[in-house]
Amino acid sequence: MTDRAEVPSSLIGQGAHFHGKLSFLGAVRIEGFMEGEVQSEGTLIVAEGGVVRGTVHVGTLVITGGLVDATVRATVSVELHPPGRLQGEVETPALHIERGGVFHGTSHMPDQA
Repeated sequence: MTDRAEVPSSLIGQGAHFHGKLSFLGAVRIEGFMEGEVQSEGTLIVAEGGVVRGTVHVGTLVITGGLVDATVRATVSVELHPPGRLQGEVETPALHIERGGVFHGTSHMPDQA
C-alpha cells in the first residue's frame, strides 16, 4: 500500500477549480475541483473536499476522503480510504478498499502473466 503521508510535489487546493489536462511527475494532491484528464506515472491523491471528474490514467490513485467520478486506469494500484468515494470504471492490478470507503462502478484486473 502507498504511504498516505507521501509529500506531493503539487497541490490543487480547496476552492481551486481546474479544467483541462493535468500531467505531472511524482505526486499531486487534490483538495479542490478538477475536471478533465489526468495523465501521470506518479501518484494522484484525492483528499477530503477534493473532486475529480473525467479520466484518470496514473501509476497509483489514493482516495483519502474525496470523490473520484471517472474512468480510471492505474498501472500500480487504487486505494480507497474512508470516507472516500469512487464512481466509474476502474482498471488496475491491485484494488484496495478499506471499510467505510464507497465504490460504485465496475472493476477489471488485468492478467499478471
